[in-house]
Amino acid sequence: MQDSTAYSLKVNDGTGQRELDIELVPGQEMLIGRLPTNPIPVSWDREISREHATLTLENGSVRVACLDRARNPIIFGRSLVRKATVFPGQQFQIGQTVFRLEAPAGDESSAGLEDADVDEFQFSEKELQQVQFSDTARQMELLCDLPDMIATATSDADLGQLLAGLLLDAIPEAVAVSVAQYDSSTVDMLRNQDPSASQVVRPQMMRVRTRDDYEGRFLPSRNLVGRAFRSDSPTIHVWGMREESGQFTLSDDLDWAFCIPVPGAASKGWCMYIAGKGGKNGAVIITKDDLKGDVRFGQLLAQFIASIRHVKSLQDTQTQMASFFSPKIIENLTGGGDVLKPSEREITVLFCDVRGFSRKAEMYADNLHYLLDCVKEALGAMTSGILKYDGAIADFQGDAALGFWGWPVALNDGAVPACLAALLIQDLFAKPPEEQGLLEGFGIGLGIAHGRAIAGQIGTAQQAKIGVFGPVVNQGARLESMTKQYGVQICIDEQSADFVRNHLPPERARVRRLACVRPKGMDTPITVSELVQPLAKAPHLPDEQIAQYEAVLDLVIAGNWDAAIKAFADYPDEGPKTFLLDWMKRYDNKPPEDWDGGFSLVAK
Repeated sequence: MQDSTAYSLKVNDGTGQRELDIELVPGQEMLIGRLPTNPIPVSWDREISREHATLTLENGSVRVACLDRARNPIIFGRSLVRKATVFPGQQFQIGQTVFRLEAPAGDESSAGLEDADVDEFQFSEKELQQVQFSDTARQMELLCDLPDMIATATSDADLGQLLAGLLLDAIPEAVAVSVAQYDSSTVDMLRNQDPSASQVVRPQMMRVRTRDDYEGRFLPSRNLVGRAFRSDSPTIHVWGMREESGQFTLSDDLDWAFCIPVPGAASKGWCMYIAGKGGKNGAVIITKDDLKGDVRFGQLLAQFIASIRHVKSLQDTQTQMASFFSPKIIENLTGGGDVLKPSEREITVLFCDVRGFSRKAEMYADNLHYLLDCVKEALGAMTSGILKYDGAIADFQGDAALGFWGWPVALNDGAVPACLAALLIQDLFAKPPEEQGLLEGFGIGLGIAHGRAIAGQIGTAQQAKIGVFGPVVNQGARLESMTKQYGVQICIDEQSADFVRNHLPPERARVRRLACVRPKGMDTPITVSELVQPLAKAPHLPDEQIAQYEAVLDLVIAGNWDAAIKAFADYPDEGPKTFLLDWMKRYDNKPPEDWDGGFSLVAK
């Protein structure tokens, strides 16, 4: 049974599956290694030698040192070392194994360096607004350099390094500075004072700058960082002995530090940590007022950074959205409010699928980069058509794309924008051979369906995307697949066809009814139509031919198949004609007794 009055070493394999609780005896040297006979046996970690390091408890801390033959160093804080002094509450790591020193229960030293005699101050925003900078001219000059500095930063890590340097230049008494970013879950833990907040927390990113003559080991106080996040305001800690005057005597190392969280959702988890020695002008006594001006400067810098990151976040969002939404849609999405919330709407979906990919993939099996460029070009053609008519890109799947209309901007003219987009995409894939470029050898199949659906941010708490959900999506996919059976490029449902007839003149688009079918897995027949280019672009299909085909189709639906077959005698051979003749032939050219006008398809 573990003695509650003894120091202990908590050992775990980094996953929590294997753990040890080792009681430590003051002055006794203990071996860490894989040998089962070692006082601290770590048999599971192949990165630890059979005898790797010694550990000795002395004066409330442990001294750990690698043996000469040990290959892997000790990870302590953010450094790789061969030896270290570890205080209660701190941890070190060798290989994948984590070692944490625990003090006896009730021992006030259990907080180690974190819980030394500390006085804490916090400043409200209103209070700091009344404070003058400690070195106004110098600090304002540095703030003027901030835009150029930010422009040169290519990453968050670069920005953190530049900010740390600026703070060190702006605050003469500062000895060490860090700019860090913690993940959201860590910030939430610290703000909620979760018991696990006493554990060591590691930032996602931290950049540290120290004075050239500083020889100490700088590690920001997790206690101070946590309190700053919990209060969401600048927080100061001064370490030392309290005097009756309310002033504080310095310790041997760093004497004070303050932490400033960077405000705003775009900067959640960012903070600036400044630590130093002594008071103003080399004074050995430091007061709360000594730090006010520097805290005011740090807070102003944090507000600048928050604003810049907010603007950058919006710019990044709009840049990403530009690949999936038209400018009109982006304007609505960035207009404020819970615009991404899924809602039920009248939605039109457009499925686009490349034809001829397998053949091209076989041709360029030894040049996959070229093949990928061809697919990108095809997807780009689909995307440009969808975005031109204010649609949204819901998904890419290999060489296929799904676009939709009706969210977040409601449809005023139903399926018309989707139909115009489909015709444009068809044009892009139908260019003369000399203009096709990477699209050479590709064809296109498109399916359009209109109906009620839910659109918006759809997914799980871990992963979500902008998408559309409902039976209309399945119907659009079925229609796209039917283009192969009919030998046409664009199939649309009855609602979409009605919108074209009622809202678009023949000079922009035409419609031809193809068949009445019952898709596989569905009980109700649907009328499938072809979306046809205007006569000027499709002279091979004049209006008279469309009318003749639809007259034959009416005979088929009515069950007068003999007359339909005769009427097809002088009709040009093409995909839709072949489809009807083949299906009638399956029934020996006689409609079945339960004929309701629709063929039951056997494949999707």
